[in-house]
Amino acid sequence: MTKEYSGLARIYDYLVTGVDFEGWIDYVEELLGRFNLHAASVADIACGTGNTAFPFARRGYKTVGVDISGEMLALARLKAETQNLDVPFIEQDMRELALPEQADLITCFHDGLNYLPDIREISQTFQRVYDNLRPGGAFIFDLNRVTWLSGSDNSPVVVEEQDMTLIWQSGYEQENELWTIKLTAFVRDGDTYRKFTETHREKGYQPAEIFSNLSRTGFHVLGSFNAFNFNPADESGVRHFYVAQKPL
Repeated sequence: MTKEYSGLARIYDYLVTGVDFEGWIDYVEELLGRFNLHAASVADIACGTGNTAFPFARRGYKTVGVDISGEMLALARLKAETQNLDVPFIEQDMRELALPEQADLITCFHDGLNYLPDIREISQTFQRVYDNLRPGGAFIFDLNRVTWLSGSDNSPVVVEEQDMTLIWQSGYEQENELWTIKLTAFVRDGDTYRKFTETHREKGYQPAEIFSNLSRTGFHVLGSFNAFNFNPADESGVRHFYVAQKPL
């Protein structure tokens, strides 16, 4: 998985420019309040360049970020220093998560779990999250419901900016509920442009199989919602949020 992010790290923050990450954490805090959950420490896994970790730190949570990509984390550390935020970042595969200490809350956002291509790897990650949560701790995460992409136009898309040109083409395999996007980028590096090509795949998972795997791991499943509201997760949502708790 690491190679998938080596080039993407250079343009990731550009791609998510319009995302309201503070709003994401507002929603997480609403979920915590809805289920009377309390957290002082947070581990944000698949944290990328830190965008979902930094709002927690700014709000006073003891925060750590975890990601498999060293390139992403190098940018996250630089951003933390620039913003004067004390957030340690750990290069680690979430399927082998091993935090320095148990956390009150573990989060995984922006399709991080969709990158796991098999339900067994989802189960493996759930177990590692469970083991790294304190008793009573919460696990809040999202999954992209990739089936909504099945009807999208698969024609190549070209985006030209002053210092980069991006070309991507996507496809959807209905039988495997698998969305694939091939990205080619030309990014300015001094007086030259460097090219990179990466292929990213996201696997869709049904709420029922997520519920059963959380329960099998030992979690209490508290709820699942269409993103950023409290309507039960259903086919109308393009992203689902899940809330689970490790028993006391």
